[in-house]
Amino acid sequence: MHHYRLAALAWALLIAFLCLTPGKALPEWEWADLLSVDKAIHALIFGVFAVLLAFGLRERAAWTESRILWTACLGSVAYGGLMEVLQEIPDLGRQGDWVDLTANTVGAVLGLIWTRRRWNRQRHTIHREVA
Repeated sequence: MHHYRLAALAWALLIAFLCLTPGKALPEWEWADLLSVDKAIHALIFGVFAVLLAFGLRERAAWTESRILWTACLGSVAYGGLMEVLQEIPDLGRQGDWVDLTANTVGAVLGLIWTRRRWNRQRHTIHREVA
């Protein structure tokens, strides 16, 4: 089954849609600017992407968990960077931002820390049930 890989692909397309929607088409939320919610949203969407990507790569079963996590991290950060570069397309009316890229990266790393902990808990639970 390839559920997580499909979910990661769908999430990547959602990120592309959100990041590449022309600036004129975006709603303006003054409260979001006031609370700097934008950076938290960047961290959240790339954290979810990293988790889905890690679980999707895990479905391959031929890689070590470390390799899966590093690949998911690098893939998520690279995709976040790509979205920031593409936002520089003049007709979009958007701007790439180093702070957004940092938020994307922090979200991906936090998502993968969560993933590592979850996998460790699953492994310990299985060992307890077997013993």
